[in-house]
Amino acid sequence: MVYAQTTDNTKSSLLSTLFTLPIYPNSSENSTLLAGSPTPADCSQDGSSPRLSSLQRNASRPSYELTPGETVTLSMAFGVLWLVSVFGNALVCLVIHRSRRTQSTTNYFVVAMACADLLLSLGWAPFTLLQVASGQWMLSDTACRLVRYIQHLAPGVQVYVLLSICVDRFYTIVYPLSFKVSREKAKRMIVASWILDAAFVSPCLFFYGSNPEGHCNFFLPDTWDGVTYGIAHLVLGFLFPTVLIALFYHRVVKYIWRIGTDGRTVRRTMNIVPRTKVKTIKMFLALNGVFLLTWAPFYVAQLWHPGGAGSRQEALLFAAVTWVSFSSAASKPTLYSIHNANFRRGMRETFCMSSMKCYRSNAYTITTSSRMAKKNYVGIVEIPAPAKTVTKESIYDSFDREAKEKKLAWPINTNPPNTFV
Repeated sequence: MVYAQTTDNTKSSLLSTLFTLPIYPNSSENSTLLAGSPTPADCSQDGSSPRLSSLQRNASRPSYELTPGETVTLSMAFGVLWLVSVFGNALVCLVIHRSRRTQSTTNYFVVAMACADLLLSLGWAPFTLLQVASGQWMLSDTACRLVRYIQHLAPGVQVYVLLSICVDRFYTIVYPLSFKVSREKAKRMIVASWILDAAFVSPCLFFYGSNPEGHCNFFLPDTWDGVTYGIAHLVLGFLFPTVLIALFYHRVVKYIWRIGTDGRTVRRTMNIVPRTKVKTIKMFLALNGVFLLTWAPFYVAQLWHPGGAGSRQEALLFAAVTWVSFSSAASKPTLYSIHNANFRRGMRETFCMSSMKCYRSNAYTITTSSRMAKKNYVGIVEIPAPAKTVTKESIYDSFDREAKEKKLAWPINTNPPNTFV
C-alpha cells in the first residue's frame, strides 16, 4: 500500500510538471517541482525532455488554423473573385488600349484603377489566402511587410483616382467652359495619386512584420503609434476624399435632376446635358457606392478588432474583411460592361479573330482608325471621291439664269419697263 501511494504521488508530480512548464518556463516553482520529482532517463542537455520542448513550441504557435470546411469555402470564394478580378481588369486595360473610341480622359482614370486592382490581385490576395488557410505565415518578414503595404496602397490610390474622376465630371457638366481636364492633366493627377499615397502608407513597412512563431500581423498594432496612424489613415485616406466625392456628385446630380413638388418624382432639369454623359454619371455613382461600401470595413477594422495576435476570432474577422474588400476589384469590370456600350463594343472587337469580319453593319463604327479594326475590316470604307476639273466653260455653265427663273414662285422680268418720265 505504501508503494502504491508513493507511485501515485510520483505520477501526480510528473503531470503537474508537464502542464506547468509550458506556462511558466523560467519560474522557480518549476525548478522545485523538477527537483522533487524523479528525473526521466531521456533528457536533453538543458534538463528538459523532448516532449516538454515540443509542447512549448506548439503552445507558442498561432492557433487560428481553420477547419477543412472553412478552408474550402474561403478558397472557393477567393478563387472566383481572383479569376474575375484578374481577367476583368486585364480586359479593361486591353480594350481601352486597342480601342480609340474609349481612349478618353475619363478612361485614363479607369485604367489607373484597373492597374491598382491587378496589383492587389497579384501581390496581395494569393499570399493572404495562403496564410489564413494554412494557419501560419510561411514566407519571410520582408514579404509580410510588402504584402501588407500593397493592401494599404491599392485602395488609397483608387479613392483619390475616384476623386479625380469626380472633379473631371463636375467641371465637364456644370462648368464646361471654365476648366477642362486634358489628357496631360489626367496623367499628372494619376501620377500624383500614386506617389502621394505611396508615401502616405509607407509607415506600414514598419508597423507590420512576422514573428519567429510564423505569424504575420493582420491589423495595425495596438500601440499609441499604431492607433495614431490608424486614425490618420482613416480620416485622410478614406473619410476626407469620401466627403469631397459626395459633395461634388451632389452638385452634379442637382444640376441634372430635380425633385418634384410631391417629393417623390425625379425629373430632368432644363439644363441641356447629353444622354451619354448622364449614363457616365450613373455608372460612376454606382462605382463609387460599391467601392466605398466594400472598403469601409477594412479601414474601420484597423482600429476596432479583437485583441490577441493570432487568435481565431482575429483570423475570421480578417478573412471576412478581406473577402468583402476584394469583391470591389471583381465588381468594377462588371459595372463597366453593364453601363458602358462602348466598352461592350470594344470587348467584341477585341475577341474577334483576324480571319472574320466582326460587324458588317455600317452603324457600328467604333475605332475605324485602330489597328484591330483595320485588321478585322471594321468600319466604313472610305472611297476617295474623283477630283473635279474646273474649266472656264464650266464656270459659266454653272449659272443658268433661265433654269433659276423656272424655279421661282413668280417670274422676274429681265428688262423691266422704263418708268422714267
